[in-house]
Order: sequence, then structure tokens, then C-alpha cells
Amino acid sequence: MRYIGIDFGLRKIGIALGDSETKVAMPVEVLYLKKTKGQEGVEGVNEVLKLINAEGVDEVVVGVPLKSGDYSSDQLDITKKFIENLRVASGVVVHEVDERFTSAESQRLKSEYGAEAEEDALSAMLILQSYFDNN
Repeated sequence: MRYIGIDFGLRKIGIALGDSETKVAMPVEVLYLKKTKGQEGVEGVNEVLKLINAEGVDEVVVGVPLKSGDYSSDQLDITKKFIENLRVASGVVVHEVDERFTSAESQRLKSEYGAEAEEDALSAMLILQSYFDNN
């Protein structure tokens, strides 16, 4: 099965891909959103749907900002809204994974190992890899 990993943000969405055979996640790209007031949690769904269809994705894994000092309850609410909109629009299974520390880890990958992918795509990779490692 093909999977897409998502690091959802208010301005950017990090994307990673992987499959259940190899259980290896790879960073792909970052989608930049046009911020439209009142559309938070809706923006980006169509772009992700295009990727789901183009890549033959069977399931989606989205990072959720669970309790941490860096996230507000508004961010969690908007992320949950995005997930629900994606579930309805795509019809595929959407898993939720704790995304705490993925931003710090993606920064470390860039600084210590010279990773060339954008940080949000690396965060999406870490989210998806976490799902593979724990399931």
C-alpha cells in the first residue's frame, strides 16, 4: 500500500511518501498555502487530493500537534479540521500521529547530516516513518 505523510501547517504542508512493503518514508515536497481568512483547515485539501490521486495513495498519515508548549489549541483545532476535510474529500483512511519534536529533529537532520529536503518535508517524513515504525 502507498502512504502519504503530512506535516500540516497554517502556511505550509510538508509531504512525504512511503509504502507498506519497504516501510521507508521519503521527503517529497512542501506545498505553500495562500492564507485566506476563514479557510483555515480547508486550504491545502485539494492540493493533497491531487497528490493522493497522482501517487495512488491508499492511506494518509497526518501529524497532530498534541500537548506541547509550542502549540495553541487553535492549531490543534485547525489541524483536526484539515484532517476531517481530507477524510471526507478523499475517502481514504487518515491516521493521526503525534508530531511533537519533528520540527527540531528535521532541523537537526539538516544541520548535522546536510539533508537537502525542506524542513517541512523532512518533518512529514519523520511523521510517516514514526507511523511505519509503530505499526
